[in-house]
Amino acid sequence: MENSVTPAEERILEAAKKVFHCKGYDGARMQEIADEAGVNKSLVHYYYRSKDNLFEAVFEAAFSKIMGRLNEIFFSELDITTKIETFVGYYVTFLSQNSYLPLFILNGLYEKPGQIKKMMEKNHLSPDRLMEQIRVQVKNELNLDIDPMHIYINILSLSVFPVIAKPLIQVIFGLSNDRLEKFYEERKTEVPEFILKALKGYEDNQNR
Repeated sequence: MENSVTPAEERILEAAKKVFHCKGYDGARMQEIADEAGVNKSLVHYYYRSKDNLFEAVFEAAFSKIMGRLNEIFFSELDITTKIETFVGYYVTFLSQNSYLPLFILNGLYEKPGQIKKMMEKNHLSPDRLMEQIRVQVKNELNLDIDPMHIYINILSLSVFPVIAKPLIQVIFGLSNDRLEKFYEERKTEVPEFILKALKGYEDNQNR
């Protein structure tokens, strides 16, 4: 039977997410997290023992949210075109609604780089297996010999960067929140089309 999470634990995790997001691992203090959660510090230690354990719990929740559907999408029976469209559509929507996540994860990796390996193992994520899956599909369906890492990084970058750069984009282009949301919605179509046209161009060059 799975252990249920108490309301106090939920408040502590939510408070820790806010504090870690604002101040990072090094700048966060257990007392500050306790104050944010409205509990005493001893209760935080009771549930999580240490700042390391609490950070790991928050990081795991964030990592699972952002990477949770990775295997589901790319190891499904969908063709590669539909996979790209599904991946971009899901992540653009999800990240625009959880814009704190990419920077939180990146900052967490800089401060505690060993965390990524632990989370990948726990979530059964295998980069080699993922790259081979993409390589085989691209070869079989599009007849292309191309490093799958470039394809994946391009898709990920085009999906994540506009979320990370949200304040910059709004200032440069003078976008209101409503116009920005429309922009994100447009990305769900624009990004897959851009990637697939780039692959088509690569195919044309290979055939010359």
